Amino acid sequence: MATNAPISAPISNLRSGATTRAVRKNLTVMLLASAALMVAWSFAVPVFEAPDEPAHWQYANYLRQKRTLPLEGPSFPEAASPPLYYLLIAPLAVDVGLPPIGYVGPEYGRRYFLFPPRVYQNASGDLGLYWPFRAARLINVLISALSLWFCALAGTEASGSPWTGLLVGGLMAFWPMFTFRGMNLSNDALMTMLSALALYLIVRVIKRGFTWGIGIFAALAIAGAFLSKINAIVLPVPLLLALISEKATWRAKLLRAGVLGAIMLVIVAPWLIRNHHVYGEFLAQNAMFTMGSGFVRKHSFGLKYFRFYFPYHFITSFIGTFGWMNLFLPGLAYLVYTIALVSAGACWMGGVWQRRIDFRLSAIISSAIVLNLMAVIHTNLSMAQPQGRYMLPSLPALALLLGLGLESRRSWSESSTRLTLGGLAVTNLIILVFLVIPAYWPPVITR
Repeated sequence: MATNAPISAPISNLRSGATTRAVRKNLTVMLLASAALMVAWSFAVPVFEAPDEPAHWQYANYLRQKRTLPLEGPSFPEAASPPLYYLLIAPLAVDVGLPPIGYVGPEYGRRYFLFPPRVYQNASGDLGLYWPFRAARLINVLISALSLWFCALAGTEASGSPWTGLLVGGLMAFWPMFTFRGMNLSNDALMTMLSALALYLIVRVIKRGFTWGIGIFAALAIAGAFLSKINAIVLPVPLLLALISEKATWRAKLLRAGVLGAIMLVIVAPWLIRNHHVYGEFLAQNAMFTMGSGFVRKHSFGLKYFRFYFPYHFITSFIGTFGWMNLFLPGLAYLVYTIALVSAGACWMGGVWQRRIDFRLSAIISSAIVLNLMAVIHTNLSMAQPQGRYMLPSLPALALLLGLGLESRRSWSESSTRLTLGGLAVTNLIILVFLVIPAYWPPVITR
């Protein structure tokens, strides 16, 4: 049976009890299965058939050619994004061009899709034509696999049991939205990986106490996540909460928070200062609103948008909508996934109430989720963007809390973990084989 001890169990168990051979084998299988699924998805989904992939490739190509940061404009919608991810893939970002468009209509507004859900007309020869783009997608798969490894480390650290790590990593590994976004050409992958690393390091601070090495490493991970995508702006808060809730003098707490805050600020300051000089604001949010003017809609909480439209599209896209958010699961599938999420969340709350899950850890980690959700809601006050992928910075934190919640049930066992992850993996494969592949294949053009 997997341990049902509270996560405040002595860390000595983690240090002295080597990960069992069975867990190592299961963890390896989980990582390989997730990577294989993401690779399969990356080839099943035609080139540029995911949100903003052409704009992300454009940014990386500009860095490759110009060796400088681009400027935001109508023809350059991602130029105000942080540059770290694009620097990583820039060596691959040759000018491959775009496939022929597969729609008629304006960029923002009603379109008539000639070959739905395709935005572009894919061809049988696209693999050879767009191999640099495919290679960049495979880099994202590798980055996403690292995200799962850090989630597994965080789960193991939180409970002292490697089975928790397997469950936490697997919950994220086979989530449809993560699989789809994990292989997409997007800065989401790097941000999520660094968020998972930051989560692991924050959990280490909570469980083992502060050390300067781990604290500085956490600050570097958070700064890197922010320089990948500004959605990670919520991550300093759980680190700060972990620091100030330590059993130490206030002088020591303030010193640690001040030094780590200064490290993060020094790293991100050049990009922020450049934004202020170019756009007149540090985060360049108004510039992005201007470029996405087709999505700008003022909303208030009392409007129908927040009562119906936002919750429905936010939840379904968090579970998984594919392509350019125009390829959907059956309604029953969304219902089942939603019930599973709510049930796991109820297990977590019950575990905290029964003191089987550490309240301090739960409060600190859940702060990232709450702040991330608040940021998404704030964005939707000005723009119609009810997209669940904006929760990726806190997805590792959510997987951790849900995993702890499931394991807090007295009936939970190692077999429960295997069955849960196996079911999620098989469902993910079914989505690929019976929804995604038939939506895009056979190709529109044969060459």
